[in-house]
Amino acid sequence: MHFCTVPPFYEDVWTKHDEVISIANCKVSIVIPLFNRVELTAQCWDALLEHTGSSFPYEVIFVDNASTDGTPDFLANLTHTQSPPVKVIRNEHNIGFARACNQGARAGKGEYVVFLNNDTQVHAGWLTPLVDELDMHSDTGVVGGCLLYADGTVQHAGVVIGRNRIPYHVFHKTSPDDPLVSERRAYRIVTGACMAVRTNEFIAMDGFDEGYINGHEDVDLCLRYHEANRKIIYRPECVVTHFESQSEGRFEHCRANTERTYSRWYGKLTQDDFNYDFLESERKTPDHPLSVAIKIPALDHRADPNATTLKAEALAGAFSQMGHTCRIDFNDDWGRDDLDIDITVIIPGRTRYKVKPYSRNILWVENEKELTHLTPEDLEHYQLVFGPSSLKQSLKGMCASIEFLPLVTGITMSAPELSTMESTMMGLSTTLPNGLVTTIGSEKISILMATYNRKDLISTAIDSVRGQTFNAWELIIVNDGGESVADIVNGYNDERIIYHDEEHCSKGHAVNTAFSLSSGDFIAYLDDDDIWLPNHLERALFFLRNLPQVQMTYSDMVETTLEQQEDDWKFVRSHPLHTPQVSIRDLLEYNCIPGITVVHTRALFEQTGGMDASLEVLVDFDFWRRLAMHTDPYHITALTAERFFRQSPGTTGLGQITNLNTSSRRRYLANVCRIVRKKVPDSLSYTIKDELDSVRRKIQALFLMSQGEHFTDADNHRRATASYKLAGKYSLQLSRDLMKKLYHPEDKE
Repeated sequence: MHFCTVPPFYEDVWTKHDEVISIANCKVSIVIPLFNRVELTAQCWDALLEHTGSSFPYEVIFVDNASTDGTPDFLANLTHTQSPPVKVIRNEHNIGFARACNQGARAGKGEYVVFLNNDTQVHAGWLTPLVDELDMHSDTGVVGGCLLYADGTVQHAGVVIGRNRIPYHVFHKTSPDDPLVSERRAYRIVTGACMAVRTNEFIAMDGFDEGYINGHEDVDLCLRYHEANRKIIYRPECVVTHFESQSEGRFEHCRANTERTYSRWYGKLTQDDFNYDFLESERKTPDHPLSVAIKIPALDHRADPNATTLKAEALAGAFSQMGHTCRIDFNDDWGRDDLDIDITVIIPGRTRYKVKPYSRNILWVENEKELTHLTPEDLEHYQLVFGPSSLKQSLKGMCASIEFLPLVTGITMSAPELSTMESTMMGLSTTLPNGLVTTIGSEKISILMATYNRKDLISTAIDSVRGQTFNAWELIIVNDGGESVADIVNGYNDERIIYHDEEHCSKGHAVNTAFSLSSGDFIAYLDDDDIWLPNHLERALFFLRNLPQVQMTYSDMVETTLEQQEDDWKFVRSHPLHTPQVSIRDLLEYNCIPGITVVHTRALFEQTGGMDASLEVLVDFDFWRRLAMHTDPYHITALTAERFFRQSPGTTGLGQITNLNTSSRRRYLANVCRIVRKKVPDSLSYTIKDELDSVRRKIQALFLMSQGEHFTDADNHRRATASYKLAGKYSLQLSRDLMKKLYHPEDKE
């Protein structure tokens, strides 16, 4: 992300004036990027002349992205106007919003830069509050104004992030007279349609990211300012009418822009809309503000909120109004290290939350059912429990030493109850939790890598291992009968890398062989064409050391798609894959664990007997599934790996994703049947065993259907009929099970 050099294909023209304001004293450079829509540009210019005033000297810089309508002629005619000074930059190609704005900022002479869309009309006095904000507040980095639709309702009065992690205009379509939009406020994001910054600071921040194409540039810029501890401020006195999204091609790059934002700001797009449900003047300023994380069992950020989500949002809003910082962590955010958090509030659910012993933990329960998701061992790690008085006896029966504070729980809490919660949490924040394990011990991690005909790709994978911030590792590479990579391995001259050749058998056999050659306390996995980010092993070991209940971790990864073109690979797309916190119940039928991010104790591999060497496909899924029957996998909320999906016609070597699912559906389902029919530990609950039985019948029915199709193609109608009949039997039983669940919900867990 670098500031581009000025391209050779533009022309800049200064207008001539009878009275020219000295550019050396210029306070503000107003930069207006253009592409066609000359009628909007003319309206924008007229409003600027009428409503900007002369409180301080300013210039206007138009950056024309090769307009093909009357825009060039209109700009040429500006030479006949009076002050302010106007500069025109004409590009021979449409270089996009970000690059055009950066051009204008570099060309400006003003202390401040105001970016203004050409589909806007400013109102009287619009510029003064932007300049005053930057003049009076040295900690402000970005200033935005109140943008209105043509009908006079609010389009923008600040941008917030919802529970679905998507930024949106918080007071969209409200009245501009609403008190909620009438006060100065701090946000993380304001719109770039009207935005003021300090020129030197903007250039030092590398300006707008030119990797975006007409979208998300303002979101990214504001988040970078926020990361640099610069404030992003909304000033309601700056009023501008915005004829939104009038630029041609405005939505052509939505997907690429969104993926770029999610990749760059993974983990940072946290919900904050609850922070603005009250007047800014009502926000208190405590002597010692707390940082509070509320952990909720909800999984789907995009689903309609349930009572638990609404309860968490209400509490977060109330505590924000008290002047504290709050964060709501959904299921897939539980695996943050929380080192920046003073108090953690946990609402229990079906998926167990692994309590961090080094945190100050408060349990917030509402009914007896929520207690069924807890164990006495869990309660030992809580310093306090909030809940109705009726639960005190049950909680004391589970853990006699637990401290209990009776409160009426629910979405709406009274002011005295909130005050009691606050004072209790303030007191708890002064206590010292259990210490962190931060010293490096004698642990060693064994990395198991199976390779097969990837000689041109394996070096990148090895390099990512050698680039880890945790260095006590050994890498065991087993060649599964493919082209030898011994010369590549020997070229590293690294005694931590062990290489072994085997006859071709299967990935499972190669991994098991690698394990037999290993000696580490923990086991990790990396495919020969993927990579780890430098902190992968360090992140995993942090949780394996500090959470006694955790024996297996996995994290999130970036998936990058490449397309084969002759002897090279062309980039197609890249995006982060968010994975939830799962248990065996979530892995009965489908895999949602990125295999290259798994790290676990050595004992787990030995306990499960290793990978199934007879499987043609889904060997990873089978193994993670069996591991999860002995321990709950722990999801780490961090991007620690990158998986490359190479689109290639082959099934091995280049295109590593086998096409057995489509080339031989019957063989593929036979492998799935083998996986789901394996014996499970007696320790699994009856509910899970019942669900597994349903999965087995479903897979068996699908396999028999595919077998019937196979026999039909082979003109063996007798066996085809038998297969279809047996498949129907399994399907009928599945239908009965479904009807039972629908009409007898009390039988469900």
